Amino acid sequence: MKIGLVIATRKASKRIKNKSLKKFGKYNLTTLKLCQALKIGCFNNYYFSSDIQSLNKYAKKLGYILIKRPKKYLGEATISNFAPYLKKFISEAHICYLTNTSPLLKDSTVKKAIEIYKKLNVKKYDSLSTFEECHDFMWNEKLSINYKVNKQPKSQDLKKLYKFNPALSIISTDLIGKVKNVIGYKPYKLIIKKPESIDIDTIYDYDLAKLYKKI
Repeated sequence: MKIGLVIATRKASKRIKNKSLKKFGKYNLTTLKLCQALKIGCFNNYYFSSDIQSLNKYAKKLGYILIKRPKKYLGEATISNFAPYLKKFISEAHICYLTNTSPLLKDSTVKKAIEIYKKLNVKKYDSLSTFEECHDFMWNEKLSINYKVNKQPKSQDLKKLYKFNPALSIISTDLIGKVKNVIGYKPYKLIIKKPESIDIDTIYDYDLAKLYKKI
């Protein structure tokens, strides 16, 4: 099975200015992920897409295949806009999509994901993505979702919910065009926990990840 590795990032970030270039140890968040993927070394080709020229130069020097990111896939564009465009440039039948906002994702977790994906029961699962188990008392605007107010259980006994964590997704290239995403309709849930699951969306997440990096 041939799997292409894909990392994509963009300049615009509303919550954290220049997030893709934020320092993390001796790297920044993006160069850290670029080097991690190469170190893991389980992929047939390595692809990178960004509108940040310094990162494009760095990735190209490492041997990544660059995918130009047009303006219409920047700004307010989401992965559902970008993914169908991205798949046109991938020669492999499957891709592993890694995000640069998960700096604590372990090499061993990526390798484990690949091994599981290669053996997936395709009748049951159409992709693999990282998830977190949610043991919180969840509500929508009107009602509790995973418990009854008059019969509140212990948090560990709550009806299990899962939160999609974008650290890693593996999916067939053909399916990307159908679901317009890098996660399928029936993903195998690879559970990760904190601190590995920290996804940098706010400055608090960034500071927390840096704290764990030092421990």
